[in-house]
Amino acid sequence: MSAAVAMKRIVEASPRLKTRITVAFYLVTILMGGLVLLVHGRLALLVDLIATACYLAVAALFYDLSKPVGRQRND
Repeated sequence: MSAAVAMKRIVEASPRLKTRITVAFYLVTILMGGLVLLVHGRLALLVDLIATACYLAVAALFYDLSKPVGRQRND
């Protein structure tokens, strides 16, 4: 499955599924952040890059989840 297809499925997903995906990425971010303290060298750089990528995904998913809340009502 390509990245474009995966992102299309996420965009069309329900808020509950998006929340679960966000939590999964957040947990991976926390685990990788803790693991980076235990490893050294190039492996630490790789783990840190994975943690950063997961955190960027968390930020994007939080933004997407909060879009409906921030819409202005036209009454």
